[in-house]
Amino acid sequence: MTVRNILRTAGVLATSTLALTSCSADDTSAPQRDRASESRTTAPEPEQSPVPDHTTAPDDIGGRVLAQVTGRDSIVLTITGVERSAPGKSVTVSATLKNTGTKAFFGISAYGGTDASIKGQMHSLAGATLTDTANSMRYYVLRDTAGGCLCSTALRALKPGDTVPVFAQFPAPPVSVRSVDFQLPTFPNATIPLGAAR
Repeated sequence: MTVRNILRTAGVLATSTLALTSCSADDTSAPQRDRASESRTTAPEPEQSPVPDHTTAPDDIGGRVLAQVTGRDSIVLTITGVERSAPGKSVTVSATLKNTGTKAFFGISAYGGTDASIKGQMHSLAGATLTDTANSMRYYVLRDTAGGCLCSTALRALKPGDTVPVFAQFPAPPVSVRSVDFQLPTFPNATIPLGAAR
């Protein structure tokens, strides 16, 4: 073999070695770049907090809210229950009154209505009514044998932030009636569902 052939062979080997080295460097770095990219893409996923479920929103007293209206002086009426009696002769509405204002509320007497024949009517829910608009019928709070209303009585002034549970009992509309308007003086009408007897 001549010197020229030896040099030519050595040059080819050197070029091949450089090409292989270059390919090897590219091959090892490419997966590293891909892994780094994947790491940046998938890393935030565990940190994402789950989407909150707003399908069940309890009210301030931990029960359900059937209707909520605001009356005079920032008093909020929240209706939390409507139940027919087992014989189906009466309906009891449960609710809360909350003072969301900044001053004490002394206007409880307005909730008693204008029927002075009801015993203790001034500080009660005696003025509440249920209205069946479909049949044009209005139902008033039931009375006991002493002439008092079957409703919350002896209500006091509400300080700012105070919440008080209240109730009122009415004659039951026909079983075919599925919703009624609850009305309390100084508040807007509140439409509430009326289910079957329990």
